[in-house]
Amino acid sequence: MKPGTYAVEAKGHGSSFMPMKVTLSQNRIEEITVDSSGETKGVADEVFKRLPEQIINNQTLNVDAVSGATISSHGVVDGVSQAIKEAGGDPEEWANRPKPSTDAGQDEEYNTDVVVIGAGGAGLTAAARTIQNNKKVVVLEKYPQIGGNTTRAGGPLNAAEPEWQNQFKALSGEKESLEKLAQTPIDEIDPEYQEDFKKLQQQINEYVESGADYLFDSVLLHEIQTYLGGKRTDLNGNEIHGNYALVTELVNNVLDSVKWLTDLGVKFDRSDVTMPVGALWRRGHKPVEPMGYAFIHVLGDWIEDHGATVLTETRATHLIIENSKVTGVVAQGSNGSKITIHAQKVILTSGGFGANTKMVQKYNTYWEHIDDDIATTNSPAITGDGIALGKEAGADLVGMGFIQLMPVSDPKTGELFTGIQTPPENFIMVNQKGERFVNEFAERDTLAQAAIANGTLFYLIADDKIKKTAYNTTEESLEAQVEAGTLLKADTLEELAEKAGMDPDTLVNTIKKYNSYVDAGNDPEFGKSAFNLKCEVAPFYATPRKPAIHHTMGGLKINPKAQVLGEKDQVIPGLYAAGEVAGGLHAGNRLGGNSLADIFTFGRIAADTACSEIEDTDAVSGASQH
Repeated sequence: MKPGTYAVEAKGHGSSFMPMKVTLSQNRIEEITVDSSGETKGVADEVFKRLPEQIINNQTLNVDAVSGATISSHGVVDGVSQAIKEAGGDPEEWANRPKPSTDAGQDEEYNTDVVVIGAGGAGLTAAARTIQNNKKVVVLEKYPQIGGNTTRAGGPLNAAEPEWQNQFKALSGEKESLEKLAQTPIDEIDPEYQEDFKKLQQQINEYVESGADYLFDSVLLHEIQTYLGGKRTDLNGNEIHGNYALVTELVNNVLDSVKWLTDLGVKFDRSDVTMPVGALWRRGHKPVEPMGYAFIHVLGDWIEDHGATVLTETRATHLIIENSKVTGVVAQGSNGSKITIHAQKVILTSGGFGANTKMVQKYNTYWEHIDDDIATTNSPAITGDGIALGKEAGADLVGMGFIQLMPVSDPKTGELFTGIQTPPENFIMVNQKGERFVNEFAERDTLAQAAIANGTLFYLIADDKIKKTAYNTTEESLEAQVEAGTLLKADTLEELAEKAGMDPDTLVNTIKKYNSYVDAGNDPEFGKSAFNLKCEVAPFYATPRKPAIHHTMGGLKINPKAQVLGEKDQVIPGLYAAGEVAGGLHAGNRLGGNSLADIFTFGRIAADTACSEIEDTDAVSGASQH
């Protein structure tokens, strides 16, 4: 090969392209540096550390992709291949060289107070809280890096904090939405929620009568929106709504989760209050850093600094159950070794089953049809392992048939943050004809159902001003997507319509009407609940979107202490669950922003319950010995 440093570019996760520099001598790969700044942080970090090392140490391109980051892994290998080719070498010969050898691992055994299964947001929270309770913790993660689905989350975490929210002005339509909610007939509210609903009605009426124009919120509003947002009926006529005890536990403790995360080092942007799609209300606490990675690296660093044992590439295969009590976990290491963890308590935080399409199809009772090739927003790790483990111990399942489709996903990859993804008050959703077809401020299932009824594929329309409200994007990223054809851009709406295959007059008329609704603060067509910006400043953009599997609401039955329950509602000793692996909270449809609220709140509760029970056991044991 011709020695030198070669600048190449490789496909990364989603729509990003990674610049790489590959230094070659005549017959060796000397150095590989990857500029992964355009990648979703935390999704493929292990790739950029591990693969260059393996390639250089073994002088081969015949290396395995890193689990959960196949696209980025192939991107690194493809980039090095490109450099070898440019240097006059034969990439195929390098790809056919022997694979790096892996030694069979030794079996291992651990003893600890608490073992946590799954190192996403709920798991890292449970681990951190366990350490704060002065207990030892081992965390198992089947993938090479921590983060799970939390890394892929948008970032806003729902928590009512009126003193903060009242500093912001109400948007057009928000007060009207409150008035409409307050007029809900009491007999449409389930009995356990009626007293709280009456108190909320009084709060809303006082706010409206005061003539105030600030953003209103309260814990009761969060509670009732969570309840009504999740109240659904499946295809068989079965109705479900959120368990009152779980919903009230969430909304009354989630602001403490925000404060707890702040104390650990997460920085929140207090300059604005936002919301993800389908949240119904602006109460999102958004980190300064992009996306859910803001939480993961703070929690991951904190538990590492405070003595947690974290075993990655270690898959929990069975629970250890002795005398009907869960006392540990048997796991398998990446090299086939058997790893046994004896623990006083086991906390399941392994996520749902949104990356397991067959399992989704098996349990689904909400959607008419789930395609075999439907995309997912989930990490490939989210395959329902925790459900199987819980069933081993006799856990009951609740709400398994209710699957959430994320309406605004990338049509090919299922990703959330390609294109221009803005707060829903700035969404303009148009079908393939260029017509609006839904209230863009509605719940996620409503938006997904409307998209499916309109041919599945649709577009989010934005102008230059709307673009500036987008989550986690850069001008460079958008231009790369325009160049790749995954985002459409034009100087006029007519030109944009032609690029999207729409009738130009139809799209122009649609946007003209939408702008008039923003001016009026009222949408007579679809009843959009809140407005902010008009669409009128070039350039204009169209982001193609399509529903993808996002969240599985069902899971292991738990109580407000995060204890896992059996089929007769009995507590299963030693077993706890938090996050998406648990069911009953979100019922038939989860509000956007409530997943992060859930994992950080119930992750803390699970650890606090487990640790207090260890102390109770120790106290009893000590007393009997005395």
